[in-house]
Amino acid sequence: MMKSPRTGKRVVVSLLAAVVLLLQTVAVHASGNAWYDKYVTWDSTHGGDYYTDANASNLGWGEGYVLRSYMNMYELTGSTAWLDKITTHFDAMIGNASDFDGDGYLDWTTPNYSAKQVANSTFASAASGDSTLPASWTRFQSTSSTAYRSSSAGEYYPGKDTVGLVLKTNGTSWQKLYQTLPSYEPGRKNSLTFHAKTNGSAAKGNAYIWDATTSTMLASVVIDSTDWKAYNVNFDAPVAGHSLQVWLGHNSYSVAGGTVYYDNVQVSARYAYMVHDGMIGLPIAKFIRLVSDNPVVLSAYASKANTYRTFLENNTVAKWHDSASWVGNTWVNVSSTEGYYKEPATMDTLPGVNYIPLPYNMMLVFADLQMTLYDVNANPDYLDRAKKVNQYFKNRLTTSGSSYQWNYWNTTTPAPVIEDTSHGNLDIESALDMYRHNLVFTGSDMDKFTSTYVDRMWNGSLTSPLVSGNINGTGSPSMVLWSWISLSPFSADVWPTAAKQFASFTPTYGYEAHNFTEIMKWDPVKVVNQGFEWKTTTDSTLPARWLRVGTASTVYLDTVNKTKGNYGLTVASNTTAIQALYQVWTQWKPNTTYVLTFDGKSSGGSTGGRLFVQNKTTNSLLTDLTFTNTAWGGKTLTFTTPAASTDELRIYLENGNYSLSGNGHFDNIVIKQSGDAW
Repeated sequence: MMKSPRTGKRVVVSLLAAVVLLLQTVAVHASGNAWYDKYVTWDSTHGGDYYTDANASNLGWGEGYVLRSYMNMYELTGSTAWLDKITTHFDAMIGNASDFDGDGYLDWTTPNYSAKQVANSTFASAASGDSTLPASWTRFQSTSSTAYRSSSAGEYYPGKDTVGLVLKTNGTSWQKLYQTLPSYEPGRKNSLTFHAKTNGSAAKGNAYIWDATTSTMLASVVIDSTDWKAYNVNFDAPVAGHSLQVWLGHNSYSVAGGTVYYDNVQVSARYAYMVHDGMIGLPIAKFIRLVSDNPVVLSAYASKANTYRTFLENNTVAKWHDSASWVGNTWVNVSSTEGYYKEPATMDTLPGVNYIPLPYNMMLVFADLQMTLYDVNANPDYLDRAKKVNQYFKNRLTTSGSSYQWNYWNTTTPAPVIEDTSHGNLDIESALDMYRHNLVFTGSDMDKFTSTYVDRMWNGSLTSPLVSGNINGTGSPSMVLWSWISLSPFSADVWPTAAKQFASFTPTYGYEAHNFTEIMKWDPVKVVNQGFEWKTTTDSTLPARWLRVGTASTVYLDTVNKTKGNYGLTVASNTTAIQALYQVWTQWKPNTTYVLTFDGKSSGGSTGGRLFVQNKTTNSLLTDLTFTNTAWGGKTLTFTTPAASTDELRIYLENGNYSLSGNGHFDNIVIKQSGDAW
């Protein structure tokens, strides 16, 4: 088990220093921020990898991260170019959604998890007495020299095993292989999927599904790629009792010298899955909420947001609660405080198991989608279900030391297993969102979740930090940390463990790139909890990661005086002593010019507000601004950091003159290196 004690400031300072050094070795880019430049480079190459795919699994576990990362990038930079990417992607995704089952609801579906119908789909097993023939397959007019198993390099798709199928033309007759499916899902939309390539011959390749009972071609696809490519074709399976066959061959038998290679041939039913709907829908719901909360600034996106809201409400959410839909009503109202979602009773979407309830991650992300939409539509059913699912989850958490532990699911069959780090991101994401809504989860819960990460999952290393693959500290290390990084408001130890791992890393997949945007979001050099949206776990009036000089009645989170979000920060003079809020600023570079921006105003008297950056070590000011304007106004300060990297720097918010009455109001404290794009 990967355990370590909380080592506090020593760990943070040492690890932050290591991260600074590593990042400073990265080549300088136009923006001046290594995280940003790597992300933008990734987006230019891979940002479009997923959204045109109709496979719900690829959308959920690929595009879901891309959309989340675009939301983060907008919040970080204020550039609507990231919102434009969201609308471009989701417009295409809506266009690819279909009512595949005829129940009136538009879906994204996948064959990835349903029962596999093709035997020996990778050709790994040989037929008895003929090592060239794949077991369970039958030759049609072909021989061991024109249809055979091969383990030669390039003749199998790398991954599962080292065997593939080779089919060659003879110029005079079809050379094929086929298999009668031992079973199929009657009356369902199915997919034939496989990997294939050709040698470039005009013979090409052709794979198809044949209904031998009615002599009907149900689906076919031509193979013409000379590189390995994933192929997919959908078909409607007939009622039970038909003989269905999958055939592999060429598109033309008369062209001599044609070769086609097949691997991973499979037939399975296509179904919609709640977890994919949640992964896709949640970032779009956050886009909808963003536009709703900023009707003037983001008015150009109002029409899109309304379209997306209608789609999510009338399709993505509604179908899982409609007994007349293809999936049926999957909601179980356990009690006045608890509820959960179950696997659809109308189909075997997850063969071999019966998830009642669904694994936590699957239903929590869907509950989070509804919680976010509730902020816009005020639908009480959405709120009720979101609260009950999260309460169901919370009631089954167990405390181990200072940490929370929980299983992947709450079932006895299959037997419980510990939650893994990757899927745990969805659990944490939902808990964090509920905490911000002051629902279900408390500050004590956040401390325990944070302890799970810091004290159990992190190995405690200052030079080579690793995070375990399971939440109890077991399993191979995981780098799927995006939501765990969001625990940064509750511990200074969280951010460095991710930043150090990714400092020399180049992202390829969506989840890796999303990690980068979470690292950017919580980078201490930009100021932690810039907009005061996160409160400490022990004091609901104090913003997380900030320290107070004064009391809860003089320095406090303010729900009225703010420029955006839920909170601003007010410092009220008591006319007898300094009242202030400060944060120790870390991750800065020596002898470097920085720009600090914030929103400020004063009210109730003449004291005004004051913001300054102090070198605590030398007791000197790096920059200082006092303001008395009574309407919100943006402020900008420029300063240069000291040469000594060990100096302690602090950002202070206080009154202009503590002996005078009045209030200083602050919001959106941001620091960037001069020249940074954001």
